[in-house]
Amino acid sequence: MVDIHCHILPEVDDGAWDLEASLEMVRIAVRCGVRRIIATPHFKGVPASLEQLPDIYRQFRMLEGAIRREGLALELLPGAEVLCVPQTLELARRGQLPPLGESRYVLVEFYFDASREFLDVTLEELCRCGYTPIVAHPERYGAVQRDPDLTGRWFRRGVVLQINKGSVLGAFGRRAEETALRLLHRGLAHVLASDAHSPEHRTTDLSLVRRWARENLGREYAKLLLEDNPGCIARGEPVHRAHRRD
Repeated sequence: MVDIHCHILPEVDDGAWDLEASLEMVRIAVRCGVRRIIATPHFKGVPASLEQLPDIYRQFRMLEGAIRREGLALELLPGAEVLCVPQTLELARRGQLPPLGESRYVLVEFYFDASREFLDVTLEELCRCGYTPIVAHPERYGAVQRDPDLTGRWFRRGVVLQINKGSVLGAFGRRAEETALRLLHRGLAHVLASDAHSPEHRTTDLSLVRRWARENLGREYAKLLLEDNPGCIARGEPVHRAHRRD
């Protein structure tokens, strides 16, 4: 499996608090069959946040070296989870948003109460700037919970939709769970990811959600969500669509 959304870097956000916590997150991931993780620390999408990137990459290299020294069978790739605010488009037009790996994919999040108009305009402009936006946990946004069909327009536009394992397993409340299930059963989701923050809570263990996906969506769709599409993203290749379910 490949996990494209993970707060595994030490001491850069509300994820792993030190290097040992990061390494334990790696060990948990490896034990459940994850072989590649894209590190996605929070990045506030304003020009001043560019000053944060050298620290992020420094911590990335430190963790990457520690993984290698311990002989853990996991590849780490750099990335970020970009919080979209009005100033974010200024960075996008300059080509300064931190991508996932060396791709043109950019993982984006929004405030949970963001308006549908802001979501639409921002995603459309990111596409126009040459990025392929991956919307982190769309099932947690109020606008999507009120109108899950909103994601259909994004899907048709080529926007990638990433569902959190915690939403599927009921960790973020009933509305997030119901919205996640609706998107998955309609084939509107491309990726399942951990959005892990620690080795103790919201972990890198994807085994439960893999089992759930196989039992409820079928082995083919589960593989697409946890292996094929996240692997395509890590390699900078186009993702595949699931067969639509109604």
